[in-house]
Formats: sequence, C-alpha cells, structure tokens
Amino acid sequence: MTSNGVFSGVRVIELAQYVFVPGASVLLADQGAEVIKVETTGVGDPYRTLKVGDGREVGATNLAMEQNNRGKKSIALDLKTEEGREALLKLVETADIFLTSLRPKAIRGLRLDVEDLRARNPKIIYARGNGLGFKGPEADKAGFDSSAFWARGGMSHVFTIPGNQPTPPRPAFGDHSGSMSLAFAMASALFKRAATGEPSVVETSLLATAVWMLSSDITYNQVPGYTVHGKGASRFPLMQGYPSKDGRMILLMLLDPRPHWPTLCRMLGLEELVNDPKFHDNEARIKNADELAGIIGGVIGAKDWSHWQPIFEAWDAPWELVRNLDDVATDPMALANEMIFPLTVGEDKIRVVSGPATFDGHAAPLDPKGSPGMGEHTEQLLREAGYSADAIAGLKARNIVQ
Repeated sequence: MTSNGVFSGVRVIELAQYVFVPGASVLLADQGAEVIKVETTGVGDPYRTLKVGDGREVGATNLAMEQNNRGKKSIALDLKTEEGREALLKLVETADIFLTSLRPKAIRGLRLDVEDLRARNPKIIYARGNGLGFKGPEADKAGFDSSAFWARGGMSHVFTIPGNQPTPPRPAFGDHSGSMSLAFAMASALFKRAATGEPSVVETSLLATAVWMLSSDITYNQVPGYTVHGKGASRFPLMQGYPSKDGRMILLMLLDPRPHWPTLCRMLGLEELVNDPKFHDNEARIKNADELAGIIGGVIGAKDWSHWQPIFEAWDAPWELVRNLDDVATDPMALANEMIFPLTVGEDKIRVVSGPATFDGHAAPLDPKGSPGMGEHTEQLLREAGYSADAIAGLKARNIVQ
C-alpha cells in the first residue's frame, strides 16, 4: 500500500447529510481520497446537532459524526445564491466525483443535476443515493434507514416474530449496508473512467440495498409454501443456539453435519448418539429435532461457558459464541485485522469502525483524522479555487460562505 492509500489523488465533492451517503465517501477517505463535505451556512449537516436520545456523544465528541465523516474537509456555502453555487462549481471543475444525497427535486432546484455539472467538468462521475431509487413515481419521496430500508424493504417483516410489534432496526444498519454499495459503485466508475475515459452516473438506494440483502428470501419466495419464519428453530437442531448455565449462547452452524456429528457427540459426552438410528443422519435428526435439541440443550445448559470454552475452542467446526457489543469491540480478530481502530478527537480518545475491506493489509487509515468542524476548510478551498483574500472576505460578510 502506498503511504497515501489506494484512492490517493481522487477528489470527491460531497453534498450529503446524515449517514447513508456520507458513510460511502468515508470509505474512500479512509484510503486516501480527498473528500470535501459541502454544508449549508449556519446549519451544516443536521447530524452535527441531532438529538435522538440514544447517547451518541462521548464527552464533547459526536460519535456519529466521527464514524461517518472522519478524515474529510468541510466547506460551508449558501448554494441558493449564485455566488455560493459558483464556488461549488469551481470545486467541481477540479473533482473526480460529485456525490449527493439530495432528492432529485432539490438537485434540480439548485441546478446541480448531471448536465449542469458536466457543463463545467465533462469527466466528472456523478454518484447519488436516496430512499427508493431514481426512477418511478416515488423518486422524490423522503427516505431514511428505518422507513425505506427497514420497513419498505421487508427487513422489519423478516426479523419480526409473527404477532409481535415490528422489530426496530439497529442504528444506521441500512445506511451502512447501502454505503458499501455506493462506495463500490464509485470505485467501479473510477475504474471504468480510467480504462475508457468515459464518466458514469452511479446510484443506489436504501430500498435496493434491502432487496439485495434479502435476495435469497425474495428468490426462494417463488417456491410454493416457502415461509420466512420457518417452523421453529428446533427443526434444525445442529443449526441453532444453546444457552450455557450462566446464560451465554453457543450457536451451532453445522450446515453439513456429516464430518462433525461424531466429534460433537463425543465432546458433549453423548457417544451413544453417534449411530443411534433416530439421529445418525440429517434426515433422522430433522425428523426427531425436538428430542435432539432437548438432549443437546440439557447437556450444554448444565455447565457454565467457562467449562465449555476450552472444549469448543478445540473443536474444528463452524460454531460461535453469541457475542455482545463489548465482546465485539475487544475481539482480538477484529483488532488484529483493523476492523476497529482508535481515533483522537480533541481531548477525547474514541474507537471507530473501518470499512469492511483491507487494502494491502490495511483496513484503517494510515493517518487517522477526526471529522472537520463545519466550514473548517472554507478559506483554504476557496483560495485553492482562485479566490482572493478580499473576495473571500466579501463572501463571508454576506454570509454566502462560512
């Protein structure tokens, strides 16, 4: 890996808010891209001040902003003025990618559609994400993770036990899922342009992300009688969780039980089951699933996890302990592979999560930096775009830039 990362030299202009789309550009920023976050004067990204009662602050640090905007630059412009729009277009002239989460109607109102930007930079890649997609009658409908991804996309249905209240989503679950798709699209467009010279328009949505993530269910749903919620976990007793005496859950995932069934029986002290006709093959185990699940659960539930830990860790088979968030945050594999890395923000020391891919052995940025203050780089970027000190002062005096 080069000292600057695989996206070194790529400039991204981001006109986006909240998580979904900013979460895509941070994956490029981590690997060396210069990402310029365009914010509205006096307001900024609403995520800077959003309070939803979920305790997302540590000290003076807004964790959500750091997770999705670390390593970026910020310029504050009033895009409803001609001068502010012109300043953005001067940046567009020097950029590789324009990235936005604004709905099509808003983009058209600002005259920042594909044709507007290509008039100033014919080679710019235009990337965008929204709730439901950019074609069809609802392209301008507002969409957030909980609505467009979780509810509209079927996620709430498949993760809700029938008869219960809808299962709520985890914070930014759909946003970060969609971010990966949008980052992939931008990287693909850069590759195409390098190979052919042709820029692309790339887009995805929270709905498209949900449909892809549920692609197996949606495909299998064509089979007559297919049901999302199955017939109960014990139908597959070697593919379910069993609690230890102290309440830790051990998940078996023996998709192909044949090589593992004898060793499982022996390690649980159930040697007599290896060749028992009721359990000797998968068809028999499914037929007698409730009985087998009761036997396995009774053995595992009689001892604490501390008893089972060395036994299971010595077993070369697909299983896992169901981990809580503290476990995951300190998982030695997560740390060794830079899935989580430390970040210093002012006087606070926090941890944030890397993108899910490594580049030449690194997932975390080589030189981690926190998220920018709102408008922190306005003067620097305007000077680079050719504005004089007097011109910048004049724009500031009229609140066109901040």
